[in-house]
Amino acid sequence: MLKRYAVLLALPLALSAQEDPFFLEPPLPSTVTRVAVGGYDQAFSDGGDRWKGWILEGTIYPSSGGPWQVSATGYDRPEGKGTILSAGKYLLIGKASSAYLGLSGGTNSDFLPLFRADLDFRFDIGAGWKFDLAGALSRFTQEQEVRMLQAGPAYQGETWSISARVQQLMYEPGGDSDTGGVLNLRFGNNDFGVWHNLRLAAGRGILESTASGGGLTSTTTMAGTGGRFGRRTTSTTTVTTLTTTTASLPQERLASLTGHWPLTDRFAIKAEATWGEKVSTYRFWGGSLQFVATF
Repeated sequence: MLKRYAVLLALPLALSAQEDPFFLEPPLPSTVTRVAVGGYDQAFSDGGDRWKGWILEGTIYPSSGGPWQVSATGYDRPEGKGTILSAGKYLLIGKASSAYLGLSGGTNSDFLPLFRADLDFRFDIGAGWKFDLAGALSRFTQEQEVRMLQAGPAYQGETWSISARVQQLMYEPGGDSDTGGVLNLRFGNNDFGVWHNLRLAAGRGILESTASGGGLTSTTTMAGTGGRFGRRTTSTTTVTTLTTTTASLPQERLASLTGHWPLTDRFAIKAEATWGEKVSTYRFWGGSLQFVATF
């Protein structure tokens, strides 16, 4: 029986991958620019695969309005090398609502999307409560397409935030779909200060949108990671009869912890550690490290 492996979607904007994308800084006295450079490394338990690459990002915080982001992420995998180029803008709507619009595309490889578009809204309900609604579209070679929808509540306090989203991924051609859930918990309301973000996820298609580093992650993103349609293509002839207990387990699980620590007023480091599992198939471990400079 041929088993479907995760699409393992890559994040257009790795800097915001493992943190609440709408925990935005208040207006600054003048424009501030942050540049981050680093790398990631990931290993899998089922075949000795190792994915690694580099990350280069820039974020511009204007004195009014939401920040701009640009990034380039390199991929070095057994099936080839490639690069994703991305650009995005956060929009402030009214006093407490916001939106994000992003565009990205892959080069030099057929396992990255030729084109991707993201649109993510956070609507203010009142008393700190929000409602998140997001959509994304990725197009690959051979007219293949992945669509994503996310929706769920969020709460934003003065020093922390939490969000829970139900996620559905849809694949064309074929009409297949996967459903899962993603929980984000962040402590620290200042992008330039100390903050930590915990991400927990479970369900089907989770590893396609939430894994680690510049190679596997996303909040609202997707990109391929090898093989036709971006799938990590591995086959097996073993047919397993699932018991009731096994069938009730999530098909995929993920836990990720990201931290940001200022070293001086101008320099900081950002690090992430991630563990993921596709039940009865494989596990992976990943991490990333970035050095951040503020101008």
